[in-house]
Amino acid sequence: MKKINKVLGLVLILLMVTGCWGSMAFAATINDDQTITLKIIHTNDTHSRYTYSVKNNTIGYAKLKTIINQESPDLTVDAGDIFHGQSFATIETGGSIAELMAAVGFDAIAPGNHDFNYGSSRLLELGIMSNTKILGNNVTESDSGSPFFNDDYLIKEIAVDDEILKIGVFGLISPDIYGDTAPSNVAGLTFGTRESVIATAQQAVAALEAQGCDMIVALTHIGDSDNGTLMRSDAIAEGAPGIDVMIDGHTHDVENRDVNGTLIVQTGCYSSAVGAVEITLNKAADQPESEDSSYTIKSKTARLTTVAEASDDLILADPTVAALTAAIEAREDPIKKQVVGETPIKLGGSTDNIWQDVRLGELNLGRALADSYRFVTGADIAIENAGGIRAQIPAGEINKGQVIDVLPFGNYLVTKSVSGADIKKMLETSIEIGVNNQIAKDKNDNSWPANSGSYLQWSGITAQYDLSRQVGTRVFSAKVGGIEMNDEQMYKLACNNYLATSNDYPGLKAADIINEYSACDESFINYLQTAGADRFMTAINTPNVTVGTGPEPQPAPQPAQKQSSTNPRTGYQPWSWAMLFRLVFSL
Repeated sequence: MKKINKVLGLVLILLMVTGCWGSMAFAATINDDQTITLKIIHTNDTHSRYTYSVKNNTIGYAKLKTIINQESPDLTVDAGDIFHGQSFATIETGGSIAELMAAVGFDAIAPGNHDFNYGSSRLLELGIMSNTKILGNNVTESDSGSPFFNDDYLIKEIAVDDEILKIGVFGLISPDIYGDTAPSNVAGLTFGTRESVIATAQQAVAALEAQGCDMIVALTHIGDSDNGTLMRSDAIAEGAPGIDVMIDGHTHDVENRDVNGTLIVQTGCYSSAVGAVEITLNKAADQPESEDSSYTIKSKTARLTTVAEASDDLILADPTVAALTAAIEAREDPIKKQVVGETPIKLGGSTDNIWQDVRLGELNLGRALADSYRFVTGADIAIENAGGIRAQIPAGEINKGQVIDVLPFGNYLVTKSVSGADIKKMLETSIEIGVNNQIAKDKNDNSWPANSGSYLQWSGITAQYDLSRQVGTRVFSAKVGGIEMNDEQMYKLACNNYLATSNDYPGLKAADIINEYSACDESFINYLQTAGADRFMTAINTPNVTVGTGPEPQPAPQPAQKQSSTNPRTGYQPWSWAMLFRLVFSL
């Protein structure tokens, strides 16, 4: 902490008033015991959830701005996965979210894997539009080794009485990103190894300490994955001592733990909460007045503001950000009317109740969606869950708004490596869910199963099943590429990120992720515009999983009885007349 003389202090105040100082703030709290409390407001993994909704459990940017105004933080940051995930963002390749970010006011953000989904060059543009620093110290150009982002770190200077306190901030993204976005999005970039990322963190801490920072914050899009195969944020805390607070993201967890003197926090995901960290610093005892004051951290606490705590009677939406949100929605409305394809027939079910129809059988819309996922990813097989399909498309021109209505959740595609045996189990499970859904419909008492939306729509597979057979043995044929599926063979399967973690399909959930791709609505639009009419018509007109009558089950072969040379009566050798003659006369 640096001493400021009174004249300079007055000058700094003047600069703040006239807006001429870029990184100076006067928000720190001086407590009665002369300790100093600094406050950080943080978010992570919002995935472009931008508005307040109790139903969707989101706080949104207008209320976030009010929280910031009320809390007066010294630092406002986000730990990544900001610009992608909902049609509100994807229509403008993240630009709409960047506008809201700028209106709210963020000091720095870490890049998330999905922030690269529009390509690395676009991410740089979004950082500028957001009026914030993107901090990803371990992201470098593959050819030159030069840093990809413009800033190595942020140093935020906080004026406290006649002194300046420095907060140093650096950022990291998981080196495991290569499977978390399409390869083309990060072409020409290197994210390092786990060892090199820890070394990068050590270097950043040393550099910030050399700059006289009183507190060091790491923005990390890494998380606390418990599967043992991905890098964890606590490895950074263990390997790079000196980090006071780690604002974490990526795994959609709620974190609040201390590791090696580092407080690691994470708010969950989808704007479900806003995090606040308070750090109290204490001046060293019996320290003489000097140019370089020394402060130690006395305490660190973390808390969350949830959607329930952000109701209108407690937190009103900031009117400026709310007006901007409405203006963006209005300007996107014509974009949603853009024509992206056409269909000669209605895409949907036999009734106007798509919610029911898609849970009871295979639909032409479901086949087209699944086929688009296979087209975009190059997968052998693709699936879409019934719960992810929310609207029909009438015959005629198809516009963006209709696609967004069909796929409103902002899910993105993943590919996984799944065995033939597990895919057959998925077929069996989906069939049984469909049977139970039909029973619920026939009863007409609103008793639909809780997992009714896990019924699957398929592409890339031709299967037949027999309902007269026992549950779990109904599928009697399943072919991929015209060849019967091999239980031992691994197949590349594409699905949305929600379905990829479904407990209804444990084999799918446990399977390794190969890669991640664009949003489902983007993929379907791509398909409509580039796959060609022949493929589209084949998909909507050709059933994939059909009911039939399977061949009679063959009895299991009985093991051959072992021939005994000492006891002929237990073997298969016929008895000769001589043997019978000896037997009779021996009685």
